[in-house]
Amino acid sequence: MIREHIKKHDQLSLEIKLEFPASVDRRKKNNYFVNIYLFLPNALDVNKHSFTKQDFYNSLKTYIRLTTPPYSLQNIINGKNSPFAKLRESILSYVSSPDTDKKDDFELQVKRFCSIIGTALRRESNHILRAKNSDEQERVTNDYLASIKNIRSHFKELEKEINTQVGNGNAYDIYRFADEYQSLLVERSLFGLLDKLSRKKNGCAKECTNKLEGLVLEEMRYREERGYPSVAYTHRTNEDVLHRASRLKKFIESNLFLNTDTKKDGVIFEQIMFAMAAGLAMLFATAVAFASQMIYGNLTLPFFIALIISYMFKDRIKELVRIYFNKEHHKFFQDFKTSIYDQRAKKIGFLKESFQFIKHRHLAENIFTARNSMRSTEITKESMGEKIILYRNKIKIFYKKVKALNDFSGTTEILRLNIAHFTKNMDDPKKELFVRTKNGFKRSSARRSYHLNLILSYSNGKTDEIKLYKLIDDRNGINRIERIRNN
Repeated sequence: MIREHIKKHDQLSLEIKLEFPASVDRRKKNNYFVNIYLFLPNALDVNKHSFTKQDFYNSLKTYIRLTTPPYSLQNIINGKNSPFAKLRESILSYVSSPDTDKKDDFELQVKRFCSIIGTALRRESNHILRAKNSDEQERVTNDYLASIKNIRSHFKELEKEINTQVGNGNAYDIYRFADEYQSLLVERSLFGLLDKLSRKKNGCAKECTNKLEGLVLEEMRYREERGYPSVAYTHRTNEDVLHRASRLKKFIESNLFLNTDTKKDGVIFEQIMFAMAAGLAMLFATAVAFASQMIYGNLTLPFFIALIISYMFKDRIKELVRIYFNKEHHKFFQDFKTSIYDQRAKKIGFLKESFQFIKHRHLAENIFTARNSMRSTEITKESMGEKIILYRNKIKIFYKKVKALNDFSGTTEILRLNIAHFTKNMDDPKKELFVRTKNGFKRSSARRSYHLNLILSYSNGKTDEIKLYKLIDDRNGINRIERIRNN
């Protein structure tokens, strides 16, 4: 089934990551359907006139990438078919007889290896956060750190093969980029874990904290010794460090992101309908001209007036048919169709998407019920004035082609929606109020927030699922995102 991950990408951007796994059956194609409903308070004054279809797509960024196969940190190194074994085999093959194809495979395996590490670090970090007691937390943390050190030491040993056999060429540069990226990846993962542990009620044992911080310092010193430019220092802006980290991330993840070609959907049918509209209007005008000529004769005033009237109606008939088609277009076609290609320009699927405002009465029963279950402080009659955005997404993946792409487990769509258009009509983020004290009351302030309710509905053609989220925002942007459990 589709897996979703929702988070705050930055202060004004919401990121929705949808993972479409390749099915295990023998179908050649996988069809997935995703509907995203965004319920906006009426006070924001967002409607189809103030927030057009073009505004929406200007606020939305879409990326399509391959889904990194799931491995535990231990299994990245162990086993004949482990990612490390495949990487080492690729290196040995390249250094024995260097050629362009083997170099490309080496680069692909290095990038894939780094991507798998990143996914595994996130998964294992969550295991530590879910530890039920301090003993379990210490055990999982020790395994986590031991696995990271094992991976890093094995990867560092590969430098001998590349450096001595190939020399300081492009292949060695690729290795160094990957080595630096891994070090930054470990550092960022450990910092993120330390931050989350510090906010937990039970916190983290001092010994665990010291071990995590120790490995962070070890990686910092390692990058400094190697002369990598991604080392941050106090009393510096460190702008170049962030730029370097961003460039490395784009380089490594280039093996995941797929090429796309987006076009308007239903263009041919649209032009046929417009041609039919023009023909229908012309038929009306010609019929009026013939009829008036038969009744009033040629070159008479009534005939002249009839021609003018027929031309007026001809123009309006043509325009009304165009308007009707544009209104009903979404029932038959999406707004855009995006073809998806791998790095070798082979088509592996396509994506269709559409945007529209809809009314409460047009909501499916299960969506209407889900929306009502999200109400906490809202007054029903007032909330009925909210505006509803529906973003529809249909993706079709060619199963066999995806399966052949180096064991990747499917495709992932990343949606980033900028909500700046929604925040511009919000009140000041702080409002004055009065609170009780022992001696009476005093002035205070509270955050003025707005709730944007989000419903994700997705299906693979057999099973349907609904997920509920609440975006707590103010004029400055997104404060937090809350997951609401379905009743």
